[in-house]
Amino acid sequence: MHTGKPITLLLERACPSIRYRLRKEVLNEPPSSPEMLCLQDRILADEAVKEVIGWQQPDGWLGWNFHGSKGAEAGIRLLCEKGVEACQPVLTAAHKALEHTSGRLSRGLGKPGRVLDDLGLGGARMIQAAVFAYAGIEDKPFVQEQVGLALAGFKAARAVQAAADLFELHKGKRVLRTDTLWPGIYHLRLLAWTHGWRTPENRRQMREAVQHMIRLSPIPDYHVLYRSQRIAPASFCMQDFNPDIGALEDAGWMTWFHRMELLARLGVVQGTPELERQVSVLEERLADGDGAFTKKLSHPYFHNWGAYTGLRLEPDWKAAQRRINDLTFRSLLILHYAGRESAHA
Repeated sequence: MHTGKPITLLLERACPSIRYRLRKEVLNEPPSSPEMLCLQDRILADEAVKEVIGWQQPDGWLGWNFHGSKGAEAGIRLLCEKGVEACQPVLTAAHKALEHTSGRLSRGLGKPGRVLDDLGLGGARMIQAAVFAYAGIEDKPFVQEQVGLALAGFKAARAVQAAADLFELHKGKRVLRTDTLWPGIYHLRLLAWTHGWRTPENRRQMREAVQHMIRLSPIPDYHVLYRSQRIAPASFCMQDFNPDIGALEDAGWMTWFHRMELLARLGVVQGTPELERQVSVLEERLADGDGAFTKKLSHPYFHNWGAYTGLRLEPDWKAAQRRINDLTFRSLLILHYAGRESAHA
């Protein structure tokens, strides 16, 4: 698809965050250019960004929670999505506080965060690593350690032949079999936002893992069993890698955009027929809108920024054009990282 026209239109009319990220991620404009510095100042003046900055404690910690709404994880995720650079004082201080803490990682997670870490299923420590990866920071030893665990989770998925192999029943409830590894959303986020692991062999194994997860989709709801206690894993967006796009409701579209952007960043779309087909459907929708994603969507998943949800960068969707800007931007990111765009502005 020719992506030059929609990029040009977004650069003219979208919010500063969309314009900044298009210039940086798609057009490869350096953050030091005068236009980018001006846009960065405007991003820092964004009301949602200022609200998160207002959460910052004297030691740099954002809010009180780690996981959940209005806490360190959600705050850093929003700032990075908005286009705030990692060198800005708010993020520098927030990452420093997050790196040198341990007790506060349980806030908003409780004991399940430690349990999921111990089981290799992506708990507090993997979330911590992902929060650094959002800002492009992957040289920390604890981040590299969690990247290795995330790779192990996906590679284990290659051996699963049927969904029944994953689960057993405990008191009539579906739980993951003991000593079974299965990737969650933080495995995917961490690998999508890091690059040091991307050897040819690792890339091949990741593509195989995703193909297995597509074949097994949809994965039913399940829990993790720990000492007779059922714990919910971070499976948001991870249960259906091959949905019927034509049947998606609004919430399903948000999870699709989120998952497909991560898979595109992961580099597994090319060569995976089911994912290529989904991207082709997206291209058709954009073509129908003369380059814009015009389908009317609205759901709290798009608007509410937290650990899992939130994709809206425009201040609101009261005007239809703002919704179109946001959804077209996400579409262009998917095409870009999937290698599907044919031209730029």
